[in-house]
Amino acid sequence: MRPLLLPLLASPLLALVACGPHHIPGTDLEDTGDTRAIIDVIQKYNNALVAKDAAGILALVDPSFHDTGGTLAADDDLDYAKLKAVLPQRLARLSDIALRMDIKTIDVKGDAASAVYTWVSSFKLANRAMTESDIKRMDLKRTASGWKIVSGI
Repeated sequence: MRPLLLPLLASPLLALVACGPHHIPGTDLEDTGDTRAIIDVIQKYNNALVAKDAAGILALVDPSFHDTGGTLAADDDLDYAKLKAVLPQRLARLSDIALRMDIKTIDVKGDAASAVYTWVSSFKLANRAMTESDIKRMDLKRTASGWKIVSGI
């Protein structure tokens, strides 16, 4: 009787495992079309930043973009128009950019999403080598042309 018991118990467990969420290989991120599209946006942002491609970054940003820069002071806030004006000058001051972004979570709720990621960068600013690391959050929204960044760059 015991040999029959194991297959009877194993079948429902296998069915539960098979029906669980699938994850993107090497991550804890659920494998959905939205998750993959958001990862693609973040990867394009990463590549554009390393390439100092202001137009490439702006193509990923929604016109409703607003970022507080992580402070309460309003003088460092960015909206789309200000980002468009300052981004080329800020990128021009940097050289030898290396950047790694590791996405930890992506949370999609309807047409809004947020991604939490670790950021490790090295670059030169005025010929001075700099390294930064942080945990950041990027907020995105679904548009007719795909996911766009609304804050967190």
